[in-house]
Amino acid sequence: MDDTKLQWMPVGLERFSHLENRISQTVGEIKAIRQEADALRGENLRLNERVGEKIRENESLRDEISKLTAQLAEQDKLRAENDSLRQQVATLHQTETETLDMLAQFEREREEFRDRVEKTLTLLTSLEK
Repeated sequence: MDDTKLQWMPVGLERFSHLENRISQTVGEIKAIRQEADALRGENLRLNERVGEKIRENESLRDEISKLTAQLAEQDKLRAENDSLRQQVATLHQTETETLDMLAQFEREREEFRDRVEKTLTLLTSLEK
């Protein structure tokens, strides 16, 4: 039996050594996985911070777009009012031109009427003599 024990001892020691190596490798792999997980957690935190910054930047840009849209609407309103005023000025200018033409016509008619009245008065004066 001593012989059998001696045969099993090296086999048992080899197995134990093999298991010890496997355990050591597994522990090393677990440590590497933990380090990688810690690095990924850190990277995840940095990425979350960047996402938060981008969200705040996006909100700021949306506010800016809202302000610019409101300004654009106000400019469109002012442009429409300006066009309306220009149209009114053009209408007033046309009315002024027509009024001046009418006044010139009245002035000519008045001059003609004055000339006729003077001629009539001259004729009346000559008849009275």
